[in-house]
Amino acid sequence: MRKEEQKNILKMCRNFVFSFLLLYIIISYTSYSQNNLDYYLAAAYGNNPNIKGLTNENRINELNKDIANAQYSIPHASITANYLFAPYFNNNGQILSTNPSPQAYGYDVSITNGGLYSAQFNIEKNIFNSGLLDAYYNQSDLQSGSNLNQIELFKHGINKDVTAQYLKCLESLELYSISKSIVDTLKQQLTITDSMVSKGYAKQSDYLLLKIEIETQSITAEQFLNDYRSNLYTLDALCGIHDSTIVNLSGIKLQESSKAIHSNFLLQYGIDSSLAINRQEIFETQYLPQVNLFFNTGLNAVELNQMQRKLGFNAGVNFLLPIYDGSQRSITRQQSQIALSTINSYRENEIVVLNNKINDAKAQVDFFSNNLSKIRQQLANYEKIIEISKAELVSGQLLMIEYITIIKNYLELKKNEITTSFDEQQSLNNYNYWNW
Repeated sequence: MRKEEQKNILKMCRNFVFSFLLLYIIISYTSYSQNNLDYYLAAAYGNNPNIKGLTNENRINELNKDIANAQYSIPHASITANYLFAPYFNNNGQILSTNPSPQAYGYDVSITNGGLYSAQFNIEKNIFNSGLLDAYYNQSDLQSGSNLNQIELFKHGINKDVTAQYLKCLESLELYSISKSIVDTLKQQLTITDSMVSKGYAKQSDYLLLKIEIETQSITAEQFLNDYRSNLYTLDALCGIHDSTIVNLSGIKLQESSKAIHSNFLLQYGIDSSLAINRQEIFETQYLPQVNLFFNTGLNAVELNQMQRKLGFNAGVNFLLPIYDGSQRSITRQQSQIALSTINSYRENEIVVLNNKINDAKAQVDFFSNNLSKIRQQLANYEKIIEISKAELVSGQLLMIEYITIIKNYLELKKNEITTSFDEQQSLNNYNYWNW
C-alpha cells in the first residue's frame, strides 16, 4: 500500500474516533430546555398531598389551643329561659296555684312550685385550671411536632424516590446519546468504507456488515430514547407536574453522606412516647380540684302575681374534688406503661433494621465502585489497543471490519461504564436515604 494511501486511511481512522467524541459531546449538552434535580424536588414537595394535609393539621392544632383556652379559661356567658306549666284540677277553679286545696289534683306543690317563669343571664368561669390548660397545650404541641416529623420523613422519602427516578432518566438519556453518536459515526465510516470498496481497499462484505451494524445500533438508540421518554413521564407524575415536554436534564453527582450519629427515623418513637405520657396527664386532670365561679341575673318566679318584683341575681362557687372512682387512675397508669413498653420494643427493632439496611447499602456502594474502577481500567487498555490497531490497519495487518469491531467493543464497554456508574449513584442514593 502506498504511503499516500496509508496516510489517508490513518486520517480516516482519526476522523472516525474524533467524530464519535465530538458527536457524543454535542448530543449530551444540546437540548430545547433543561431542568435540574432541585426543580423536580421543589415541585414534588409542593404538590405532595400528604405534606399539604399534615401542614393543614398543624393549623388545626393551633386552633385547638384557642378552643382549649375558650373552654377552660375564658368566662362563658349564656341566656336561659324556662317555663313550667303544672296545672291543678278540682281546685276551686284555679288551674295554677302555689297553695292548692286538699281536694285538688296535680303534682305536689313542693316539687313544681305550681309553675316556673325564668329568664336569666348567666356567667360561669373555671379557675385554678392551669394544669389542665397546660396539658391540652402540650398535646397540641406534641401533635404538631409529630406532624412536622412526618413531613420531614415524607420529604426524605420523596428526595430518595425523585432522585432515583431522575437518575433513571439521566441513565437512559446518556445511553441514548452514546448510541446515537455511534450511529452517526458509523454512518460516516460507511461512506468512507464505500469509497474504499470502490478502490479495492475494503471488501463488499465489510460494507454490508457495517450497514447491518448501523441498523442494529439505530434500533438500540431508539429504544433508549423511548426509555428516556417513559422515565421522564414517570418523573413528572411523581412530582405532580402536568407537562409532556421532552426536556434535557442537568447531570448530578451524589456524594456519600457522613455517618449519622442519631437516626432521624427514630425521632417518631420519642414523640409517640411523649404523646402516651400526655394522654395520661390529660386523664389525670380530672382528679384535680375543680372550682367554678358563677353569676346570674334576671327573672325567676313561680307565679304571675307581682312578677315585676321577682327580678334579682345570685352568685356562688362550685367545688368538686373526686375521691374514689374504682382505682381508674392506677389502671390507666398501667396501660400507659404497657404502651410505652410497646413503643420501646418497636424502637429497638427499628435500630436493628436500620443498621442492616445501612450496612447492605454501603456494601452495594463499594461493590459498584470497585466494578466501575475495573471497567475504567479496561477502557484505558482498550484505548491503547485502538492506538495499536490504527498502525496495524495502515500497514495492512488488520482488516477494516476487525478495526470496526474493536471500536464497537470499546463503545459497548463505554455503555457498561455508564450503566455501572448509575448503579453506583443509585446505591449511593439508597445509602444516603438510610444513613439519615
